[in-house]
Amino acid sequence: MERGDRSGSMSHGEEDDPGFPVVSSTMSIDNLFPALLECFGIILCGYIAGRTGIITSTQAKGLGNFVSKFALPALLFKNMVLLDFGNVVWPFLWSILIAKVSVFFIVLVLTLIVARPDSRFSKAGLFSIFATQSNDFALGFPIVEALYRNTFPEYLQYIYLVAPVSLMLLNPIGFAFCEIQKWKNEGNRQQSKLVIVGVVVLQVLKNPIVFIVIIGIIAHFLLNQTIPAFMVEFVDGLANSFGGAALFYLGLSMVGQLGKLTRSTVVTLILLITAKLLLMPLLCKDMVDLLDNSNTSSLNHSSLSNYAFLYGVFPTAPSVAIYAAHYNAELEVVTSGMVISTFLSAPLMYVSAWLLTIPWMDAKLLMNSLQSVSFNVSIVSLLALIWTIAVMFLSKKFKRLPHIFAINLFLAQFLTCIGMIMWNFVVRADSFIGQVLTFTLLYTSLYSTFVWPGIIALSLVLLKRDENLKVSAGILVIAGWGYNLSSCLWLLFNRVPGRLYLELQFFCVVANYGQGFLSFGLFGLDKHLIILPFKKRIYSLWNGRKKEQQPETDLPDDVRMTCTQFTRYHKDQCFRDIVQKRRCGERTVVDSFLGCELVEWLQQVGLAQDHGEAVLYGTRLQQGGVLQHIKQEHGFQDSRLYYRFTT
Repeated sequence: MERGDRSGSMSHGEEDDPGFPVVSSTMSIDNLFPALLECFGIILCGYIAGRTGIITSTQAKGLGNFVSKFALPALLFKNMVLLDFGNVVWPFLWSILIAKVSVFFIVLVLTLIVARPDSRFSKAGLFSIFATQSNDFALGFPIVEALYRNTFPEYLQYIYLVAPVSLMLLNPIGFAFCEIQKWKNEGNRQQSKLVIVGVVVLQVLKNPIVFIVIIGIIAHFLLNQTIPAFMVEFVDGLANSFGGAALFYLGLSMVGQLGKLTRSTVVTLILLITAKLLLMPLLCKDMVDLLDNSNTSSLNHSSLSNYAFLYGVFPTAPSVAIYAAHYNAELEVVTSGMVISTFLSAPLMYVSAWLLTIPWMDAKLLMNSLQSVSFNVSIVSLLALIWTIAVMFLSKKFKRLPHIFAINLFLAQFLTCIGMIMWNFVVRADSFIGQVLTFTLLYTSLYSTFVWPGIIALSLVLLKRDENLKVSAGILVIAGWGYNLSSCLWLLFNRVPGRLYLELQFFCVVANYGQGFLSFGLFGLDKHLIILPFKKRIYSLWNGRKKEQQPETDLPDDVRMTCTQFTRYHKDQCFRDIVQKRRCGERTVVDSFLGCELVEWLQQVGLAQDHGEAVLYGTRLQQGGVLQHIKQEHGFQDSRLYYRFTT
């Protein structure tokens, strides 16, 4: 298939045979994994920097302001000036917008129907924005560039067209509903409807993305698609700083967000993520298939349709959390959903892009691909299960209920992986008995993994320990017994295979043979056997290194002065006021106090004016060696962690 004819407009090209699989030639799938590794690697670095306190929340806020108010506007301005409107397939653009509008109003109407009256409108507005505003620039652009820069580089410009139009069309509607809720919550209701409209319009215009897009379009026509020579280096410098900084800030913004998730918000979160990562891509693809009739080339049409699907999988933008904080509504759902959708989007994008490159009419290639994925997933899952089972035995949890049932589940998962690995070799050998025995082992152990989660949930109910779970036992029963039932019913009643059928086949492979990943995540990182000793070791190594590199006399002046002042004039009084003998372990009794008690005491005696100053004061005392956590596992926090004064 020739590619030379695609250098011009996307609306023309040579006619292709509709029966021939052309999808694989339109995406550079080999470039996708390095792009995902780059993006999520930078995100992980940002998360680690925020989690370990290398970058404080104040510093992270400064980085966020730079990204949103300098780097992103420069990137938008540059691309809006250079944009070639004559090379745009407008039906594709309308298709994406119609899909977004459809998802927006579906979420809006359903939320208005089921939400409580006291927060109905704010939930409707924020949830609708959550389901439609994608992280197009920081995460979407690198993925599109990796997939299409060698085949359809003009696809990159749609990122700059769809996002601003969506912000100007849909977000104002969501803001209006949030303002209506705010107006209803005010007792006097003095604010007129005209003022509400003005506030919404002002908030939209204050968005730097909307403002700079309008400026960029004006400059596009005034400057004839050319940035003046004296501005090129300046604009490029700011624009090029956006990618890494935005991804790093995204990781910083994720710190501590999942801790806000509560049981009451789980169902809402699942529905929102389903709307964002499943309903949106399907609607985008269907709308392009329906409305893009101008393409005379089946290759271009198929490629645009697949691109629309991948665009729909882009996760929710972090700015939605800013909107939730501004209106003080549903912050827990939005922030947790933003984190979960971001990390779910990585495997979804990779799997979807990979599946779209498979010529699914070729049954032999599909079978070989399924076999290869099953084998690879089983090997990695097997290693995770070996670790998890070892942890269960070393921690001696296997002797207690319901861990006895959990061990049986892990052994069933272990045998499933063994069976899949054996099947990969036996199926190639001409041994009927070997194939029967391996098949029996594989599917007996596989279906037993569907039964054990339900038994574990039932044991939790009978033992009355389910109050300690963040997820109810009913959800575990559904996960254990409902998943395999639904997948079997789908395969039984869906007689005509299609693209969704193909994706579900690969999903079933990963879900069946990758159960060890979930077991490892839940049980393989035992707190007392693995995490706390590891943290203690790292903490001691880090402190020892710091003591070697930074003697006591090299402490910062503010830390040394604070410690000296506290030790001379306040330590004895503080000891008498808040220190008590508390039991630490079974036999040891130590003089200790809570971090929150010290924060309160510092404010009472006037050493700190507010909560923030008190936490900073306590942190300086720990840095100077005046106090420490009783197990040396945590820094100073305003919480119910135990600390003691050093001698």
